[in-house]
Amino acid sequence: MSIITRVGLLLLLSASLATLACPGAQRRSTRFDPHRPAHKSDGDVIADPERAGPPLVVTSESRTITFTAGGADVALNATASIPTLDGEVIDGPVVVIVPGAGDVSRRGLRAGDGVSSYESAVAVTVAWQEALATAGAISLAYDKRTCGPNDDAECQRNGQQDLDERGPVALAADVDAACAVARTLPGFDGRLVLMAHGQGTQIALSSTCATDAAAIVLLSPVPREIDAVLVDAVLARHAQKAAEAKRKSGAERAALEDEAVALRNLAATRQAGFASMRSGKFSREARVDGATIAFWLGWMELTGKTRALMTPFKEKTLLVFGNGDLQLSPGDKALVQGLPARNIVAVDADHHLLVEGVLPPAVSLSVVDALVALLQPPAS
Repeated sequence: MSIITRVGLLLLLSASLATLACPGAQRRSTRFDPHRPAHKSDGDVIADPERAGPPLVVTSESRTITFTAGGADVALNATASIPTLDGEVIDGPVVVIVPGAGDVSRRGLRAGDGVSSYESAVAVTVAWQEALATAGAISLAYDKRTCGPNDDAECQRNGQQDLDERGPVALAADVDAACAVARTLPGFDGRLVLMAHGQGTQIALSSTCATDAAAIVLLSPVPREIDAVLVDAVLARHAQKAAEAKRKSGAERAALEDEAVALRNLAATRQAGFASMRSGKFSREARVDGATIAFWLGWMELTGKTRALMTPFKEKTLLVFGNGDLQLSPGDKALVQGLPARNIVAVDADHHLLVEGVLPPAVSLSVVDALVALLQPPAS
């Protein structure tokens, strides 16, 4: 059974407390221990030879995040993943996982990387919660407020008027409410970490919690205005398909040429649509792909501030992106590498940092290692 499947079965039991033994995992609390230097793992080995001990057990507990936003009461379901040893909760940092684009639940279910489909849908957030737990970190994942019962049966229906009017920045209130709950979790040692993917980057950075956080982990961040990023990503795929077609012949070449034309047309359509939004040809209440024009304009404005939002937090930010991320054009990957961050890590993975639909230990451990190093106190 794969890592994702095993943990997915665990965290789906959100209505009750569940436990999961992690075979081969050892006394991992040392990994985030601020009094010891970071321990580097080798490959897929998840063990600290200096601290052998009993198996680590992960408990999954349900939480409800309640707050008021835009004058309406909000209730978001959440899952806390808590590592224990011998029945005792391990003291460590709490990682709040901020949901990215799409109407996703706390499981972070993804059907594909934005270009190609995975063999089966992947619970990306679940996979990250397990990776963090086996390293000795507590984590909290919550449903995105735009996720309703029609998107995922686990999501509650919540008001979105403030999102329709202000755009994604309104979701910063959700981040702050989640952080408040995270601070009450057993084992919290005072170090709170924000982890955000894609669209969640700017939302996390706009929260009050970002100021108080001990570290911020940004996965595949959008480096500039989202409309330009989306259009250029499609144009890059068009160029790739056109180049592939030239190296083929016959029916295979014709098929690739058709794909290239379709991508070129999609880019043109998207570019025209975004231009119409910016020029005010639609009413702000009109909807495109389920979101109001006001939401889209707010998203464009917010992503245009990415560098300015990141700059105050540079010394506590870890930035990670996938070399195989087709949601970013080559130019935008270069921009990502120039964003202000304490450490920038490139991994051989796709947009969700997966490889063939799986979050491999080589990727998750490299991120965890970098986070451990970021949380270490300055050398005296």
